Order: sequence, then C-alpha cells, then structure tokens
Amino acid sequence: MGSHEGERLLLEDGHLQDEGNGLYTGDGSVDIKGNPVLKQNTGNWRACPFILGTECCERLAYYGIATNLVTYLTSKLHEGNVAAARNVTTWQGTCYLTPLIGAVLADAYWGRYWTIAVFSTIYFLGMCTLTLSATLPALIPPECVGSSCPTASTSQYAVFFFGLYLIALGTGGIKPCVSSFGADQFDDTDARERVKKGSFFNWFYFSINIGALISSSFIVYIQDNAGWGLGFGIPALFMAVAIASFFSGTPLYRFQRPGGSPLTRMCQVLVASFRKWNLNIPEDSSLLYETQDKVSAIEGSRKLDHSDELKCLDKAAVISEAEVKTGEFSNPWRLCTVTQVEEFKILIRMFPIWATGIVFSAVYAQMSTMFVEQGTMMDTSIGSFTIPPASLSSFDVISVIFWVPIYDRFIVPFARRFTGKERGFSELQRMGIGLFLSVLCMSAAAVVEIYRLHIANELDLVDKEVAVPISIFWQVPQYFLLGAAEIFTFIGQLEFFYDQSPDAMRSLCSALSLLTTALGNYLSSFILTVVTYLTTQGGKSGWIPDNLNSGHLDYYFWLLAGLSFINMVVYMNDGSGVHTGDGSVDSKGRPALKNKTGQWKACSFVLGTFFCERLAFYGISTNLVNYLLDTLHEGTVDAATAITNWKGTCYLTPLIGAIIADTYWGRYWTIAGFTIVYLIGMCTLTLSASVRALEPAACVNSVCPEATTAQYAVFITGLYLIALGTGGIKPCIWPFGADQFDDSDPQERVKKGSYFNWFYFSQNIGAIIASSLLVWIQGDVGWGIGFGIPTAVMGVCIASLFLGTYLYRFQKPGGSPLTRICQVLVASYHKRNLKVPEDDSLLYETQDISSAIAGSRKLEHSNELRCLDKAALVSDAEIECGDFSNPWRLCTVTQVEELKILIRMFPIWATRIVFSAVYAQMSTLFVVQGKLMDRVVGSVTIPAASLSFFNFVSVIIWVPIYDTIIIPIVKKYTGKERGFSQLEPAAVVEIKRLQLVRELGLVDEEVAVPLSILWQIPQYFLLGAAEVFTFIGQHEFFYEQAPDAMRSLCSALSLLTNSLGSYLSSLILTIVTSITTQGGSPGWIPDNLNEGHLDYFYWLLAGLSLLNLLVYMVFSRRY
Repeated sequence: MGSHEGERLLLEDGHLQDEGNGLYTGDGSVDIKGNPVLKQNTGNWRACPFILGTECCERLAYYGIATNLVTYLTSKLHEGNVAAARNVTTWQGTCYLTPLIGAVLADAYWGRYWTIAVFSTIYFLGMCTLTLSATLPALIPPECVGSSCPTASTSQYAVFFFGLYLIALGTGGIKPCVSSFGADQFDDTDARERVKKGSFFNWFYFSINIGALISSSFIVYIQDNAGWGLGFGIPALFMAVAIASFFSGTPLYRFQRPGGSPLTRMCQVLVASFRKWNLNIPEDSSLLYETQDKVSAIEGSRKLDHSDELKCLDKAAVISEAEVKTGEFSNPWRLCTVTQVEEFKILIRMFPIWATGIVFSAVYAQMSTMFVEQGTMMDTSIGSFTIPPASLSSFDVISVIFWVPIYDRFIVPFARRFTGKERGFSELQRMGIGLFLSVLCMSAAAVVEIYRLHIANELDLVDKEVAVPISIFWQVPQYFLLGAAEIFTFIGQLEFFYDQSPDAMRSLCSALSLLTTALGNYLSSFILTVVTYLTTQGGKSGWIPDNLNSGHLDYYFWLLAGLSFINMVVYMNDGSGVHTGDGSVDSKGRPALKNKTGQWKACSFVLGTFFCERLAFYGISTNLVNYLLDTLHEGTVDAATAITNWKGTCYLTPLIGAIIADTYWGRYWTIAGFTIVYLIGMCTLTLSASVRALEPAACVNSVCPEATTAQYAVFITGLYLIALGTGGIKPCIWPFGADQFDDSDPQERVKKGSYFNWFYFSQNIGAIIASSLLVWIQGDVGWGIGFGIPTAVMGVCIASLFLGTYLYRFQKPGGSPLTRICQVLVASYHKRNLKVPEDDSLLYETQDISSAIAGSRKLEHSNELRCLDKAALVSDAEIECGDFSNPWRLCTVTQVEELKILIRMFPIWATRIVFSAVYAQMSTLFVVQGKLMDRVVGSVTIPAASLSFFNFVSVIIWVPIYDTIIIPIVKKYTGKERGFSQLEPAAVVEIKRLQLVRELGLVDEEVAVPLSILWQIPQYFLLGAAEVFTFIGQHEFFYEQAPDAMRSLCSALSLLTNSLGSYLSSLILTIVTSITTQGGSPGWIPDNLNEGHLDYFYWLLAGLSLLNLLVYMVFSRRY
C-alpha cells in the first residue's frame, strides 16, 4: 500500500518543485472566504491548537459518558451484566457507524468545517438530554430494595436512549472530519509540512487521551460519589467549550472544497465498467480517458496515475467508438476518468487492511465493558479510599499519554535510521505492532482472571456475588498494554486512511476507519450473545453470569486473544503488494513482491546463517596457532606462516565462488553448494583432532615428534576444504543480504546501509563466542570437542539459510564478468585506430529500457578512461552489414562502464592490503606474544588466543555507536578509513615485556614474563575500532560502487585484499626472518621471543600502515 502513496507523491512532484516553497499552498486549499491561502498566515501548527482543543474537550465529553456507562446501566437502570455490556457496545458501535453519514455530507456538500459545526450542536443537545435523564427523579427508576431492583419504565428508557443516540449522531459529523480537518492544515505538496503532519496525528491522539484521562479519573469519581446528574453535566459543559474552541480558530483554518458525492462516483465507475464489459482494455494506458487539464475533473482532488491492478474497472475509462464519433465524453455514468477509477481501486485495495481492524476494535471494546465488570469483582479499596472500577481505564490513557511523546520524540527518530521513512514506521508496520500488543493485552486479562478465580475458589466465594480480595491494580498491565496497542494501531490507522485515501474521499476514508470500531463493538456484542447462548445450555451458569465468581470470564478473554492472533496472521498476509523495481525474483522465479519478500524479514535468516558460519570459522582459526604449536609441534614462524597462508587462501577462493555466482548459479545456490563443502571440511578437521592415529605423539621432555605425512594430509585436507567452502560463502553472503533491499526504493536503500553495520555486528557476536568459550574448551577440554562444536554450528548455518528460502529475493546471474571484461579489452584493441566521437550518444547501447546484461541496469557513460570507449564504437563495416551481435568486436556502453568502475576502484582496493596484513597479526603474533606473558588472573588461566575477545567486544560496542550516533553526525564519512594506527600499542607492550625480560635475566629462557596479558587489551580494542570503520566501509563501498551483475565478483575482490594481506604478512615475516637471522643472530622473531625483538616487527608494520594511510588519502580524494 505504501507504494501508492509514493505514486501520488511522484504525481505531485511538479507542485513540490514549483510551489513547495511558494507563498500560497499547493494543495488547492482556501480560506473561509474561498480565496487561496497564504502559508504564513494560515494552517500549520498555528491553527492546530484550536482543533486539538476541540478534540480534547469533545473526547472528555464522550468518555465522560462512555467510560462508566456500563455502571450506570447496571446500578441505575438495573440491567444485567450481559444486557448492559451489549447495550454499551451497540451504542459505541453506532457512534462509529454514523460517521459514514457525516463523511458523505462533508465530502459531497458541506465540507469538513461546516459538518463539524452542525453535528457539534446535535451532540450538545444529546448531552443536555442525557444530563436531564440522570437528574430529574421522574426519569430515574427507584433504588433497589434488598435484591429487588425495579426495571426502568418505557418513558425513562426512551429519554435516556434518545439523548444517548443523539450523541451517537453528533459524533457522526465530528469523528470523520476533525482529524482530516487538522491534517488539512498541512500542505501535502510541501515536504516540511508533510513531516509535521505525521507528528500532528500523534499529538491529535495525545489530546484525545488527555480528555479521556480526566474522564476516567475525575469524572468517573464524581459519577460514583457525587451523583450522575453532575457526572453527566460536566461533560455537557465541556462539549460547549469544544464548540467555542472550534469557532475561535476560524480565521486561521485552511479549507478543502467538497468534491461531490464519493458514493456517486463509485457507483458511476461500477455502472460504466459493467456497460463496457465486452470492450477490450488497451495495452497503452495513455489511451484511457482522462481530462487534459492539469487538475482533476473532481473538485478538491489531484490527478492519480493509472495502476495495473483491478484492470476490469479500467473498462469504465475505455473510450468506445460511439463516444469517439459523437465526441460526447461528459456522461460519467458511461465514461469515467482514470482518476475516478483509481479512487475506487484505492478503496478496494484498502479493504483487507481495513477488515483486520474490526477484531482489534472488539478487543478495545472490552475496556469499557468486561474489564470494568472484572474490576467490580476485585478489591477496589486503597486504605479508606475506594477506586471506581471504571477509573482503571485511566491507566490505558496514561499509557497513551506516556507512549505518544516517547513514540514521537524517540522511537520515530530511532526507527527512521533503520527504515528511512519520514515517520519511522510505515502505517502498516505501525498497525501490525499494535495488533501483536492486542494479543498480549487479552492474554494478560485472562491470566488476571485465572488468578482471581483461583482466589475465589480457595476462599469458597464461588457462589457469592462479592468482590474477591485481590487488588484491582492487577488489571493495570492489561490497560497499559491496550494503551500501547492503541498508539500503534489507531494512530497508524488514522495516518493510513488519510494518506492513502484520494483527496476528495478523505472524510469518507476516515469514516471507514471509524467503521471498524463500530463493527468491532457489534462483533463484541455478537460474540457475547453467542458465548452466552452456547455456554448456558443445560441450565449452566455460562462463562459470563451475573456472578462472575461462578463463571469463566478467563475463557472469554482467551477466546479474544486467539481471535486477535488469527487476525494478526491474516493482517500480515493482507494485500497483494507491489513488485520490487530492481528486477529481483522470488524462489519460484516470479517478480518479487515487496511486502512478502526481502527486507529485514529475510535478512534475519541471512544474518543467522552468517553468524553461525563465522562462529564456526573463528572457532577454528582463532586458536589454530596453538594447535600447530602444541599438537603438531611446529615452530613459531612456521606456524604463523602456515596460518597466514591458509587464511590467504580463505580470501582467495572467493574469486571462484564469485565467478560461479555471477555467471551460473546465482548467490543463493552458490552459498548452498559451498556450505556443504565447508561442512565436509569441518568434519574432516574434527576427525583429525579426535582420532589418535591422526595426531602426533605428545612431547617427552623437550623432544616433540613431528606429524607424519598422513597426519598432515588429513589435517590440511580438512583445513583447505574449509578454505574452499568459504570461497562460495564470503563473496555471496553479504551481497545476498543486500539484495533483500530494493535499490530503486529510497527507503529500502537507507535500510541497506544499516544492514551492513548489523551484518558485521552478527559476525562479531559469533567471533566473541568462538574467542572465549571455544578457545577455553580447546585449551582445557580437548581439541576434538573444540573443533566438533563449530562443526555442529555449521550444520545450524545450513539450516538457517534454507529456512528463509521463501522470503528471499533473488538476482538472476548475468553471465561471466571476466568474459565481459575480456570482451571490452579485445574490442577496444581491435578498434584502437578509430577515433572516439565527442557525442557519447553515438556509442553503442541497446534500445531496450533494461541492459543487455541479465540482472543489470544500464549505466550512464563517463568521460574517464576514454580509450575503453573504443569498444563501443560502431564501425562503418558494422553499419553496412547491420551485425551488432558480436561482443568481442562491439560492446555496449554499460559493458564498458563496468570495466571502468573496476579500474576506478583499484587504488582504493589496493590500500586495503596493508590493513589486512596488520589484521592478520591478531591470530598469529599477538597470540604468540600473549603466550609469553602472565596469563593468570586469580585462579583462572586465560588462553592467549582469548584476548581476541576484546577485539570483538570493541566491534560490538562500536557498531551501534557508529550506526546510531556517528552516521547521523558525519554521514559524509561513511565507508572511509579513519586512519587508526593499530600496532603502536602492541609495540609499546612488547618493549615493556622485553624490558622485564632483561631485568629478570630471562633472555635465554623460553618462559612467560610476569607482565599481565591484559596489557594487550588496548591493541585488540583499537584493532576492533579500526575494523568497524574499515571493513564495514569496504563492504558498503564494494557493493554500492559495483555494477549490478558484478557484485559477487567485487565482493570477492574486496575479500582478496584479506588474502593478499595475509600473504603480505607471510612475505614480510619471511623477509624479516631471513634478514635478521644473518650471521647466526636469533633475529626479531625467534621461537623464544624473550631473546628477539617482536617490537621492531610491530614498528615496521605501524610505519607501513602510516605510509598506506597517506596513499589512501590521496586516492580517496581523487575518486
């Protein structure tokens, strides 16, 4: 549905540009005299206080009657529980049914202002009549004598219900108009005023509940303790104040002209489409009838764009041959405009969402009926003060008053960062949250009733119609939950029905919104009647007898909770949705529907998959150096080299996965296939660490036997199968997650930026478990189980991926990106002697809207690297033969631009290699350094590899800070390195450690130095902060800048920097070892680090990092 709002906003784009900042409003509003209105003198928040004041007083009057009405019916008119509840819900239903009358009058004839004015007077007369019926003794039945309570006479009932239903009629002109009239004060064509309008709906509901709070506390207390005459008289007085407040703001209001009867226009569409049922609808929608003027033929309405849904109704706008011949287009019963047809379509599309509001309203109706009756059978006293049961509804109101400012000032800005929506959540998302809360509300009410009946049974009060000694404050949670549900559902409903409605039908759509409340009350009455009938069969007391102690009101509440849950499920599946605009498809190859696929609902499975895979990967890699040193008995340099080579391979194999994904399988099936390989590798590695024949013998004294060839073979096979498995996951998993957000939708693009942050967050949650729990298990329990747990988690990873299949959006593979790159190079070489034209429109490109490359959109020509443009030059020979199909001789502009993008990205890509070499030290030399430090804290020995825990903690701290604080402040820096030098703290720690070595005479002894391993925390923490900025920025950069059909390849190129960084680290280690061990010296990094200079190695990497930063700054400025 949200897209239809977007369509309308696009239609208004001309107004937005031309009139959005003008002196006059751009939405056609006028002043009280019918003149165009000046923005600065009318509307906006200067007019809204009068409307909000009117609504506050009117709601105080309404709730002053409605809140405690069930008590008046049972105590004064002597009705039973079921009859009273039925009468209240029927009256409340009528209050929400009559708005259809007011809406038609407002939209068709009077306009919203005069409809409110006239119906307010009727409302006031009803209030006065009701006050008289509760004041004059002749109009009130006699009091009960013992258990004998005389019923009200016909005339007493007549006066009471006449006043009550005059109020119901009066609400019919106020309810559908006042919220719409308030929203009319904000110009729809002004982006700033549109944002304010979203806030208006929140504060409109806030003002409603201020009135309701006074009613449910002060007015209810007066009614129960001072008398019903005064208790009804005060609301009548406030209704008079409401009328005065409304008229006071008249000079400041903006008015929308009525556009004629919306019901008539709907009938015209149905009649016209039926008359032309045998005509064919043209493929070109521009052939359908629409006025040629800028404005719509419907007064007070803008034109609406044609939509492809409900095409049968388009027949009403088909121009027949007879009409062409006669030139008669003025009979709307035979020919309707596209705008008129689209109005009707909008109402039909809104229907499923509208229908799900009925059950919620049935739940809400319990607040003034069953919640009150439940409260009368509980302890209502606090000391000497007795609380009227109906006053507990004040907690519902307090909940609303509490949540409105919280929602408007905190939740909306916070949610906006994730959703990209002006109002935080879409109206549909907001309503969905409210429906979920309604389930919790009824469940809470049922639990309270179960406990109340339990106490009644224990105290033998089942057959006694007396209150149970359980405090009425047990009801507070259900009222509070209902208030929270209101904030999301009712305000979302107000926004939805105003924003989605056609201009000239806004009062009608507001009335339809209110109609759900009417039908909800009628549904509540119907359910009560059915439940009472069914449960009283055979002389039983039923679920809801007059003495609730002998009934089962809890069953009734559970019934409503169940209906609410079913309603929520139906709601979540409502609407046919609209398709994504980026060419993505669903699991069956059909165009993907926005509301049923992708976004965060699909990303939860992607993030779960990645979390498990990273836990498995870090469960192996974090402590692998210790396995090589302690179990396979390798030396320090050999172990560090083996790990960096393996890690380099882990980041090199993604090139294989990327090419397969972009060319043949697509990202989903590539991930699926390679995870199986990954799991096999994990199982092999676990066997190599579990079966004794596959492990070398333990060291005896200082003699450590080497692993056999077979033992190495099994271990290395498992390790490099994992490396191959990562090749299909790493380059595909985060682009696949990003594919779940539609690039053509601005709101989804904003969410995608947030996705990259939380993607990296999920990776580090897995890593933190691996670097703490799994490292401890490997060091203290055993390597078999230490590798076995990551293997089991990898199985969970595969399950998580497949579980989300039906929610995913899939991008079709676009053919081999390497082939396309080669084609551009070959074609440009073939035409090296041709001259590139000044006019780039002469370069070859397909004439279709979409690109010739599957899964890719067209790219615009750029003026860089013009030598490559020769590949898109159309030669004379090609023109003569008309053959443009050989891509090895002629490429499209899009194909050439793909290669240009890769070349432009190269310098940025290259600067990442040194950073990756720095990062590689975390699982190698940082661990080796930690092993020669004091690892005892109290009675616990910390595994050296566990210090990487602080790196991951750093990431987990920085990601939310980066996403919610840094991005809004310095948004322009997103995706760029911050220039942290991560190795200076490591070098300082090593200098301190070596100083202690010399002082204690430990240079020649391979023993730990009494310097706490916790000194390493700063270097891990800084490395984590650097990760957040560099790696997340890299993910965004390589996804956003990549051509559509090369995203897996660019992802792999991004990961290739990790591979080359690991290889660079191995190369530097080898060179440093070779140079520093000349002449028989131990070198910088001997097996016994106490006699080496690891600090020099760290300073070397810090210097390279600084040089790399300077190079990066030069190229990033030029990009």
